[in-house]
Amino acid sequence: MSRVVLKQLLARSPDARALVDAVALTVGPLAVEDPAGRHLHGTPAATDVTRFAVVHGDAHLGAVAGEARAELLADLLSHLAGREGERKSLGTEVLNLYREINLIYSFSEKLAALLDVERVAALTLQEARRLIVATDGVLMLLDEHTGALTTVAGFGDELPALQGFHTGRGILGAVAASGVAEIVNDIAVDPRRVTEQTELRALMGAALRVGERVTGIIALGSTVPMAYTAGELKLLNTLALQAATAIENARLFERTVQAAAERERLLILHRETEVARAKLESELTLAARIQSALFPSRLPAVSGYDLAARNQPARQCGGDYYDAIVVPQTDADDHVLLCVADVSGKGLPAALVMANMQATLRALLGRTESLPALAAQASELLFASTSPEKYVTAALVDLEPSSGALRVVSAGHVSTFILQASGDVVTLSSTGTPLGLMPPGLPFGETRLQLAPGDMLVLFSDGVPEAQNIFDEEFGEERLIDVLREAAGEPAEQVIDRVMAALDAFVGGAPQFDDITLLVARRP
Repeated sequence: MSRVVLKQLLARSPDARALVDAVALTVGPLAVEDPAGRHLHGTPAATDVTRFAVVHGDAHLGAVAGEARAELLADLLSHLAGREGERKSLGTEVLNLYREINLIYSFSEKLAALLDVERVAALTLQEARRLIVATDGVLMLLDEHTGALTTVAGFGDELPALQGFHTGRGILGAVAASGVAEIVNDIAVDPRRVTEQTELRALMGAALRVGERVTGIIALGSTVPMAYTAGELKLLNTLALQAATAIENARLFERTVQAAAERERLLILHRETEVARAKLESELTLAARIQSALFPSRLPAVSGYDLAARNQPARQCGGDYYDAIVVPQTDADDHVLLCVADVSGKGLPAALVMANMQATLRALLGRTESLPALAAQASELLFASTSPEKYVTAALVDLEPSSGALRVVSAGHVSTFILQASGDVVTLSSTGTPLGLMPPGLPFGETRLQLAPGDMLVLFSDGVPEAQNIFDEEFGEERLIDVLREAAGEPAEQVIDRVMAALDAFVGGAPQFDDITLLVARRP
């Protein structure tokens, strides 16, 4: 209750003085005195005159001295004092409300300039400590996934040192769980306290809330006995709401900055990737042109034979290889070496091994006494110059054009076909291990056959029979044989056209996973 002084009431209120004077005219001389008996207004009274008390609540403001009817004036002055007290109380409440609004406005302005969570937390505790008496303070943020409360800022020796705060555990955990601010003015008797080892005597906490979501808590405590009030709790709650919004904004800003930095990093990485991709694309294009030049620009013209070959890589650079090389003989007609090879793997690494294979084969031609010896030396050189996982399967055929005699070495390669004029198919299987796979010393076998007039020799890589459609079904050797039979009697180039068309029709929209190579030698 706001204090009212009778002297000030009479001095400030002309109505009060006029009332005293009017009553005095009616009932006779009157005197208004303060609590000490000092004269304030009216006609000074003798000591033996009756005095009637003027009160405001429990406070004695003074007295009215006079005859019995002077009691009426005392009651009227008591009433006026009550009204004055109400006016002063209302003025004080309005002033406090103004100060609180001004505080919130000033605090909001300060927070608006901060976009860092720790600085927002520190400023909030600084403002709280300035307005509310406390020896300790802490601001904690809530991990929504684990429920743990982690200290961001604090002051004092006791409250920031406490550990293990969690939603629903301890007094502050209860505040975080309920979202309702609390005052505990005697921690020692509260069963929710986290530990006995604390000098804190009083505590109050308020939740940081964004909408209905609790994001943390702010707490103030005292190591000396303290009776925190509802007004102080209301002020702390106001600070908590302001801080919660500022912290949320700071978090959003941090995430925005991080996202912008990540976008910038990704843009730089993308640009670097594009540069590297363009460089690689250029290198692959160059490598593909170089590799294409390794294939014979045209197959040799062999009297009495029709030769054709084709390669379709799965990527820009492939690992398949074909060749047809005339091998001069010192004491007989020239022979022709026909070859289809398949390097393990795909792409540029396989293409490099393929180039090595081509150079090795051509370097050895004419220097070996037999086809098995050629295969053995090529295997030894590839084994020494390539990594263990790189090897080459190859079908090597020595053709004597004058007689049609064939000598075949299949180094771990897929089957080789001879479609005879009768329509029968002779299948030639492997006669040794892939080139470069095993250490030197393993022999290679040789198969001897005859290519009669009307027969057709077909060499191919595994990309032909293993081509798959969208149902993961393979083209297979049986379909290949059917196509070859249908194309029997046609020129070698048209035979290859038939096979490639059949492969395209079978595969449909499925991607090509392996290089495709075909070599056809017909003896019309």
